[in-house]
Amino acid sequence: MKISFPVLFAALATFAVACAPVSKDTVQNGNGTGIIGGTNVVEGSDLHKSIVGIYDIKRNALCTGSLIRDNVVMTAAHCIGKVATDHLIFFAADMEATFKLSETNKEAFLKIVRRGAKTVQNAEWGKKHTGKQAWGDIALIQFGGKAPEGFKPATMLANSSALVAGASVVLAGYGVDNDVLTDVKPSNDPEFKKGMDSGKIFCDDTDMSKAKCYAEDVKGEGTLRTTDVVIEDNFNATEIALNQKNGKAACEGDSGGPAYIKVGNEYQLWGVTSRGTRGCNGYVLYTNAVALNQWVTDEVANFAK
Repeated sequence: MKISFPVLFAALATFAVACAPVSKDTVQNGNGTGIIGGTNVVEGSDLHKSIVGIYDIKRNALCTGSLIRDNVVMTAAHCIGKVATDHLIFFAADMEATFKLSETNKEAFLKIVRRGAKTVQNAEWGKKHTGKQAWGDIALIQFGGKAPEGFKPATMLANSSALVAGASVVLAGYGVDNDVLTDVKPSNDPEFKKGMDSGKIFCDDTDMSKAKCYAEDVKGEGTLRTTDVVIEDNFNATEIALNQKNGKAACEGDSGGPAYIKVGNEYQLWGVTSRGTRGCNGYVLYTNAVALNQWVTDEVANFAK
């Protein structure tokens, strides 16, 4: 049954969060098998060749991105920190193993990791938006040098005509593969407040007498995984809603990661993971990069100036 826009909007408005960069002291791998409900991406495979992990060393935050030029990555605006050089770009399917290389084989580490040099966020990002207004959750990172041998920019989808309700799309990212929500009773307990402050507990209403609250437990980030979902509908001119109600989903840490659609025998890039419902089992919004292609082209040119 197709969900109406008012119902879809209500679901997103209630629990909408940016598919937030996972913040950890270290990136930990899980034993699961998916983004959520997916499979590991094979190192060096065609799909892997244009996907990167992004790690902000100041915020200890993990995101995903897509290689769109030899030295430019496309990601979500909410993944961008204050300093461009704080962003490390990982050309490896297993980020935990790559981190270990920095201690055991620095030369090998430097061959597959690049450092950000410049960043730009869409001008809409950071503004106050209401209703179905687009957030402009898209950004670019230019990094020093070029991508390692074997990596190549993704092929961009030429137009949005294939991005219709019911179409199957492929997602990928380094995010968690397990996200569990547990009911929590609102209280004045210090531990409850601590959980709220840290973001591990959230409520659907600021009035605690009416609110339903949940504790969120996530794990399994740091490994590149892929899954497939279907398009629910166009949410607005530059954002598309995907249905994640069937056990397959992008989740925390997948922020900025790619969405593809198959054209012939090739998966072509069209989307950037933006935000969705808590628990990663409802709907998720992707920025339609095809609709913002002119902005991307202009900003890549500005990097070269």
